[in-house]
Amino acid sequence: MITIDLKNLDSADEFYKRLGEQIELPDYFGYNLDALHDVLDEKNALEIRFTGCDDAAVIMPRFMRGLKRMCAALSDAKIEFE
Repeated sequence: MITIDLKNLDSADEFYKRLGEQIELPDYFGYNLDALHDVLDEKNALEIRFTGCDDAAVIMPRFMRGLKRMCAALSDAKIEFE
């Protein structure tokens, strides 16, 4: 399981930077939730735990709602939000 800490996250750019430290993103990655959906959907049965979600939701509520919706739409990935 991959753990990505979202504490003290202040932007979507910082989110994608942290994500890229844990998951190999292709060179053509578009740095948006649609592109992230495509990448995660290609990585079958991926398991990710996002921690610090309450903190991130205070700073970036719209982004976090979108991230949770996008993750719920993935077919084989197991994603947890803590």
